[in-house]
Amino acid sequence: MLRPVAATAVREHAGSAVARTLAVLRALRELGPGPHPLAVVAARAELPAPTAHRYVRALAREGAVEQRGPRGHYALTETPHRSTHLVDEVTDTKVGQTSPALRAELVTLQSRTGQVSLLYAPLLVGAALRFCIDRAVGAHAAALEAAPRSALRRLWSAPLDADAAGLAILACLDGTSSPGAPLDRIREQGHAVGPSPLPEWESIAAPVWRGSVPAGAVALVAPRRQLRGAVARTRCVHAVMDTAASMSGLLTRTRVRHAG
Repeated sequence: MLRPVAATAVREHAGSAVARTLAVLRALRELGPGPHPLAVVAARAELPAPTAHRYVRALAREGAVEQRGPRGHYALTETPHRSTHLVDEVTDTKVGQTSPALRAELVTLQSRTGQVSLLYAPLLVGAALRFCIDRAVGAHAAALEAAPRSALRRLWSAPLDADAAGLAILACLDGTSSPGAPLDRIREQGHAVGPSPLPEWESIAAPVWRGSVPAGAVALVAPRRQLRGAVARTRCVHAVMDTAASMSGLLTRTRVRHAG
């Protein structure tokens, strides 16, 4: 499965923020249905109570968590769009662990294209999001450092309909539609292309599967000027789709071994 990892390639605090967010969500999932006291959530998430409270409130603002019952009690929001199985795909491992095989595929994609490669997982509680859980930036570290902070935050975490990576995931979910989003074309072609959250950058993404379950998306982002030519764009599309197929094979084989 896609395993969350702490970001190291760029000095950006989103990695630790994502880790704490997922720790809170994992705690609520493990505690089960119904509201739970903040102190219990914090202890299960292995976070100080004030820190857990800050992240619980942020999740509540996003609609992923709600305050219910006695004061200071919280629960996961139940919505028709929520997929517990996919939440498990993201949160059932300790943050900071990663698959060397998936990491190798991501680094290979970066090396093959010379662009930034990213691995995303979906978070389908409340407002559906995609989180960046690993990345390989190569020679683009300085460019990312210089990017607007707001754009970087959207690159690390954004709604599913915000860019190619999210749309690649959204196109794989049963019964979903997004007005104005070319989901049928993405399903037919097997990939999505569109503007990146980074100004003047483009994104190419393809879904990653674990058996028949969409587990996330792998994406490549590059300066738009470097993807203007048809040959360069096609080469990058093929590289992304090859990586997505390899990752899907790795995840599916892992699932079969665990099932056995």
